[in-house]
Amino acid sequence: MKRAVSCFALFWLLLPCVSVFAAQSATVPVQMMPEEKAAPIALPAELPLQFPTERNIHFSSTNEMVWVDADSLRVAVALPTNAPSRIRALAWFKDRDDFWHQYLLPQTLVAGTTNLLDVPLAADTAGWETPGHSVAWHYRVRIRPQSVGVRLFAYEDAFTGSCQVVSAHLVTRPPIGAPAISNIRQLTTSPRVWEKFELSFQLPDRYENPFDPSQVDVSAVIYTPSGATNTIHAFYYQPCYRLEDELGHPVEPDGKPEWRIRYCPREPGVYRGSLVVRDKWGEVSLTEAVNFTAQPPVAGKHGFVRASAKDPRYFEFDDGTFYFPISHNTRSASDSRMDDKFPWIFRRDEGPSVYSRYFKRMQENGEDWAEVWMSAWSLGLEWAEGIGGYHGVNDYHLCNAWELDQVLKLADQHGLRVNLVLNYHGRISSSFDPEWQHHPYNKVNARGWLTHSMEFFDDPQALEMQRRFIRYTQARWGWDPTVFSYELCSEVNLCGEKSHQKANFEPPVVKWTQLMGAYLKEIDLNRHLVTSHVSYDYRTWNPEICNMPEMTYNAVDAYSFSRAEYIAELCVATYNTGAGFKKPVLITEFGGSPMAAGMSHLLREQHLGIWSAACLPMGGIPMFWWWQVIDEQDLYSRYAAVKKFVEGQDFRDPTANYVSIPVGVKKEGNAARAKRYTIIATASQEYARGFLYAPIHQPAVPIDDFVITLADRKPGVYHVEFFNTYKSGLLRKFDLRTEKDGTLIINVPRFTSDCAFRIKWFSK
Repeated sequence: MKRAVSCFALFWLLLPCVSVFAAQSATVPVQMMPEEKAAPIALPAELPLQFPTERNIHFSSTNEMVWVDADSLRVAVALPTNAPSRIRALAWFKDRDDFWHQYLLPQTLVAGTTNLLDVPLAADTAGWETPGHSVAWHYRVRIRPQSVGVRLFAYEDAFTGSCQVVSAHLVTRPPIGAPAISNIRQLTTSPRVWEKFELSFQLPDRYENPFDPSQVDVSAVIYTPSGATNTIHAFYYQPCYRLEDELGHPVEPDGKPEWRIRYCPREPGVYRGSLVVRDKWGEVSLTEAVNFTAQPPVAGKHGFVRASAKDPRYFEFDDGTFYFPISHNTRSASDSRMDDKFPWIFRRDEGPSVYSRYFKRMQENGEDWAEVWMSAWSLGLEWAEGIGGYHGVNDYHLCNAWELDQVLKLADQHGLRVNLVLNYHGRISSSFDPEWQHHPYNKVNARGWLTHSMEFFDDPQALEMQRRFIRYTQARWGWDPTVFSYELCSEVNLCGEKSHQKANFEPPVVKWTQLMGAYLKEIDLNRHLVTSHVSYDYRTWNPEICNMPEMTYNAVDAYSFSRAEYIAELCVATYNTGAGFKKPVLITEFGGSPMAAGMSHLLREQHLGIWSAACLPMGGIPMFWWWQVIDEQDLYSRYAAVKKFVEGQDFRDPTANYVSIPVGVKKEGNAARAKRYTIIATASQEYARGFLYAPIHQPAVPIDDFVITLADRKPGVYHVEFFNTYKSGLLRKFDLRTEKDGTLIINVPRFTSDCAFRIKWFSK
């Protein structure tokens, strides 16, 4: 053993002379542990051996990032002269995501000498195996590994004795040279207008944080057929896969990361462009990296959603087509509160793959809009390290990003637009649904720096991290017309430590909303809608935020502790308040109180809410919150009925406004009963649509003696249509001429509970 150590010492002294990269390399000692999680021991150290079992030698470092830049791990192991002749060595890495990587060293160890085990760690190293998964060996696998070691084994020999671990070092060699762009693949060859062009490529695998533009800044400059210059950011991408079966397998990485650009052509013709990469080692520009021809759009594709130029209360597409969103909320795959409020059904966690069922049923019943949160428990990018595969500040969850790709693809396949929620109150709150304790910016986490949650809104570093997050989000999904809008924060008024529920009136929150909205508009080529959102109801709106030019429309809840029928009045009050901001208004949550209500209450409120808003000059119908109730109770068909009512209609008319129409009766009709009903309507001189209902719950009995009188109509003949609000179809349609004084007197056909109507002038 002494002779072996002496030989090794001589070898180590000569190593810098014989190494071809010695002038550029450096060695860093690492600690050895005889057993996993044991205290490190000084080297050289003697360790017992017993074959045919294995001997694991564990290594660690006080600098947990030292593994990232290492080209190799060099371990010197001295064997006694009587050691077996067939000892092999296997190195392993258990990465921070719990994936196992192993490398079998090619040589057999030699007895009676000191063996230098040289384990290659460089990103381009071949030979690393990944049993049980398909994560490729690459640079970022080595960030803060859970376990690193070398295993000695001799399965065919019996031996009891010891070996000596003489030394253990990491050899590092700094990268050199400007970044090279390689392996360019055009993933779409001839996209159509308003569809995705996608390009993938490789850069040197040497970036600890590819989400930090100060480490590596990658962009594409694209020249459009009409001569405009568009600059977009590239993004770091990890291919993934998911096994979709009854076990609900999680998403896993698949292969090696790469870089991508995504771009949406908005006119047909030839597009050309270049890739530009900057890092601390240099800059490179590759011209003609982008070269494709965009074909005209597919029939039925209308482009991105805009606030209407014709009538700012509504939405329209790029091609001018009217858009009136119809949907319920689909925040995430599941909601833990469902089990508390509706515990009679066993609910299996299906994960985001459940959207394939949700979106299919929604499309079948006329829904064309959805809301999806990038939350800590579903599809989020940034959260505290060690929770659900997250990696902390500005180190994004690429499996969740891949899964959000699939969700948006599903939405597109089923004709839905998605309100994408970037933040929600709980993650920035220590009082309401508090999750601040896990926020990666929070000082309680290893790499956090904020003491209080409200610092999220004005701390310079926090603002920079939010800009990076928005930049990545925009680079990856900003091409997509499926994204209806970006919601900066859901229920922002509930953020912070205080319980006054008015955080949206705090100056830092107001300023943050303006800054982030402006940044999105600055970098978003496609000018997606942008909004912020508050809880409870319209009375929590901050007019300063609602009037901001950075906010395209205003979103709000409509919860209450009142009777189910109150939702109709709440929709009217929401519209009346929102109309003053001269923007579309959308209710994106309603359904009882924030803690739900009884099932019969929710069923009635859902029905009245969607029909009331359909007959108001609002941007779309309100989104019922309890999506699993809709799925489990099969309430999708309620949306088919309202879809039939609005289908083919164009509500954009600045002269059409909310009106309340009294309900009359025929001669000898039940006048007392008529007084218990009201009509919510939008009308101009030539048009009206309305919802006739009872503000206080009434028995569901057939009614056939009601009369609607509309005064001051444009003289002539009107088409009149009455709709069944529970089933998709007409109650009755007919034509009717005005009286000489311009009054239109309409006999309401027989109905039960409530009904809706459309009236439109068509001739003199």
